[in-house]
Amino acid sequence: MDILIVIIGLFFGANAFSKIIFPLFSDWPLAKRLEREEKLIKPIPIKTFIVAPMIWGVLLAGSIWIVNYYFPESINYYYVVLGCILVGTIASIPKQNRDLEANLKDSWKQYLRKQ
Repeated sequence: MDILIVIIGLFFGANAFSKIIFPLFSDWPLAKRLEREEKLIKPIPIKTFIVAPMIWGVLLAGSIWIVNYYFPESINYYYVVLGCILVGTIASIPKQNRDLEANLKDSWKQYLRKQ
């Protein structure tokens, strides 16, 4: 059962932490930079960056509660996997990803000035 918990933790942790960390520490600063450079028609609403991390934070807390309640013998493995995924996600923030930035600009095209 421990291996199944580790696999679930890997997939769920990677998805959850990317939805929590990237909007707050990558997307939001990019939006603020675009605003400072006056490349936005209007500011991007803050809820764009807050809602998804809040939802995923609740889901992550719920997953920890479920593993702790139903599989208490595996909770340490789950914590270790989530910790490793968190460190990996945080370490990938400074890396420039042109595809990600292009995708965000495509998503925010209603806010961007024509160049």
